[in-house]
Amino acid sequence: MTILKLFGVILILGAGASAVSFSVRFEKRKIAVLAGWIDLIRYIRAQVDCYPLPLPQILERADHALFESCFCRHPTPDLTTIYHASQIYLDAEAKRLLSSFVREFHYETRAELLRRSDYYAGELGRLREKRMEEFTAKSRVIFAVCMGAAILISILLW
Repeated sequence: MTILKLFGVILILGAGASAVSFSVRFEKRKIAVLAGWIDLIRYIRAQVDCYPLPLPQILERADHALFESCFCRHPTPDLTTIYHASQIYLDAEAKRLLSSFVREFHYETRAELLRRSDYYAGELGRLREKRMEEFTAKSRVIFAVCMGAAILISILLW
């Protein structure tokens, strides 16, 4: 009977460790998606600055690694598709910024597009830096909560 209890404790602690791993990877993806969006906005800005092309042609010419860094696997995405694909990894402030960018990008002059691209890339950059600073503390809290819960459950079931 003791061996079964010990096996159960090991399984519960393993589940806690898996929860820590999943949660920390999710937080890393949130930061990576912000970085992907910053790269995509900078790419679009550079293309708008150099070539008088409409947005669909700019996105067709883009490397698919840019889209995959935003967790969009669609073969020919537009900004709305990319936004919806990465929405699960965005917090409220990033969603607000990116939805404004996606909504406002189509209706402006070239100079206004460049100005807005600079603004949104800068704001997302600041948000990414803030998230990176919070990451260490968040990962420690995640570890403490998940493993603490696993240890507590193990003690209660022993």
